[in-house]
Amino acid sequence: MLGATQDIEHPMGLFEELKRRNVFRVGAAYLLFAWVIIQVTDTVAPALHLPGWTLALVTWLSIIGFPFVIFIAWAFEITPQGIKPEKEVDRSESITPDTGRKINYIVIALLLVVVVILVSKDFVGKDTARNDTVPESTVTDAGGTSGRFESIGVLPFVNMSGDAAQEYFSDGISEELLNALAKLKGLRVAARTSAFAFKGQNKAIRDIGAELNVDTVLEGSVRKSGNKIRITAQLIDAKNGYHLWSETYDRELTDIFAVQDEITAAIMDALLPHLDTGEVAEPIRTQATNMSAYDAYLQGRHEYNSLEPGALREALDLFRAATDADPNFAAAWAARATTVIELRETSFREGIPREESILLASNAIERALAIDPGLAEAYVAQANLLADSYDFAAALESLNKALAINPSLVEALRLNARILSRFGRIKEAQQEILKALRLDPHNQITAILAANLADEYYEPEFFTTVERSTMQFDRARQILEEHRLSQDPELALSALRKHNDSGTTDALDFAGLQFNWLKELDREAMAKVGRVDRMFLMWLLIAADQWEEAEAIYNSWPEHIQKMTLNLEEISTMQASQGNCELALESLQQAHGDTIRIYGEIPPNASRSNSSLALNRVYCLRQLGKVDEAEEVLALARTYVETLRQNTVYGFFKIDAKLRVLDGDKEGALDVLEAAHGRSELGWTGRYDPVLRTLAGEPRFQALYRKVDEEIDAMRAQLGMPPAVL
Repeated sequence: MLGATQDIEHPMGLFEELKRRNVFRVGAAYLLFAWVIIQVTDTVAPALHLPGWTLALVTWLSIIGFPFVIFIAWAFEITPQGIKPEKEVDRSESITPDTGRKINYIVIALLLVVVVILVSKDFVGKDTARNDTVPESTVTDAGGTSGRFESIGVLPFVNMSGDAAQEYFSDGISEELLNALAKLKGLRVAARTSAFAFKGQNKAIRDIGAELNVDTVLEGSVRKSGNKIRITAQLIDAKNGYHLWSETYDRELTDIFAVQDEITAAIMDALLPHLDTGEVAEPIRTQATNMSAYDAYLQGRHEYNSLEPGALREALDLFRAATDADPNFAAAWAARATTVIELRETSFREGIPREESILLASNAIERALAIDPGLAEAYVAQANLLADSYDFAAALESLNKALAINPSLVEALRLNARILSRFGRIKEAQQEILKALRLDPHNQITAILAANLADEYYEPEFFTTVERSTMQFDRARQILEEHRLSQDPELALSALRKHNDSGTTDALDFAGLQFNWLKELDREAMAKVGRVDRMFLMWLLIAADQWEEAEAIYNSWPEHIQKMTLNLEEISTMQASQGNCELALESLQQAHGDTIRIYGEIPPNASRSNSSLALNRVYCLRQLGKVDEAEEVLALARTYVETLRQNTVYGFFKIDAKLRVLDGDKEGALDVLEAAHGRSELGWTGRYDPVLRTLAGEPRFQALYRKVDEEIDAMRAQLGMPPAVL
């Protein structure tokens, strides 16, 4: 028992024995090494897309490892023959002094590393930001990143706080940086929806850049702990994955607004040498100044973007809390307005009563613009409100202001496309929606609007581009497939076979397939539909000239349902077809008041489109001898149709033919209808339109619809069905 003998022969105090066995040195080296490892993990975790709990795990492992290291240092010793238990080593042969000197060197080296880390944080991070100078890039241009950059995608910053409830905060920081960068002239910024689609995905930056169609990517992390916050940001060349710039900011939470501005300025400084322009639209600054208001605003944005049931109501409450905490927070006022408009009551859903929503939104928009006349989002909210009241010309003016401030604002581009299409400016609308798709390729709302535009106003190249860009979205793909179905009788026949074989009687299925292609209303399905579907059913019956059944449905409803604008519009069409022009004009008066609406959300070929209703009005006014009044309406409609004639071929044959009839050009109207049939656009219900049915005695009209009926009966025969009977 040599070790025991040595203890007896050389009695030593515990402190001296710890020193002799290098326990203190090992402990110090371990603590320094663990600290360095924690700092390195903290720095590289965001770049490697490691989960938020990674740093906590490394810290706990370091703490747990400390007592084991101390025990090993006490119980074991390094010898020329390897590591042995200390009690088996002869004191005369011990090399602990030499080992101690080596450990001293390790400690000194680790101390130097610690000093370097601390100095870089204290002087490069804090002092640089304090002096309002922009940090130099921390990565050299090793990857040939000397090209010109025109675009950026801001990925959602990783929440490193270890608390999922703080997710809204890291998302909000990313969104604020995105909005600020969008104000840099010459820089295209990928929209939030598409950039945030990569949240939680461990995709390569090159792949993300390709999907977003951007040159650079900004990523980072946010750690919020009490009143402290650390934000790490990295700007990366998406083509080769090399870093252009990176920085870490440690701040008090009250300083968050300054931190955001610093990061944005630093990114801009890194990008400016590579851009065609060095102009900044305005000084970069965060709008909020009150932390509690900003916190509520970020939570509101998080709810608004979640698309969860009830989220809009929750978002509105949070935006109200933000403006209560900071009455001068313009962005929160604009967000309030947008949310109120979204929550307004419609014919198909309950919500904030329409008049109240208009008043609330108007007040919020006015407040936002009074505080910040350069807030693009406020102009988009204003445009939404104006479009909702059919003041499309004023809405376009507001959108032009928004896009002048922020050309990358997808909400503005999307609404611009919708309104331009309603004016008949289809080519411009297509360009706007393609811009929105490029900026926001992962946004389903944008995809659906693009698909609808491709469906309504078919143009091969545009259709193909939209199809290629939106095929990942089920609803957009369905719209595009339905377009093919409507253009190709063989495809329609195949779909109808599948539909009939499935034995389904869904109300919308029979409306979309059986009714449109086979002139047959499924009576069994009719008996099962709810209130909203019965509205569609009434419209179908009116389009099929089955007035008695349509009136029976209409008369079964309470007065407030009868007085809905959309039902009054359909009833006016039926009354005009019956020759009851006084009643038809009275119904339109109840629906629209004194406003003559030419543009609207309904495609021109539909019976309820405002342009078609306007031409019905002209027909009825003439029937009642009110010629001058009729000519005023006709002039408005003619401007719209002429614009469509110059912009597109598809999507407006019905109002084109109706205008020609009212102009006395029956042959021209028949040419339009026959061309529409050749494009598979002509529906069989058009013969019952109040204006077009005046052509019923024309041989060409009779021959055209006889051909339509024969085609439908041929399809029915292939399905084993008898000829159609209405």
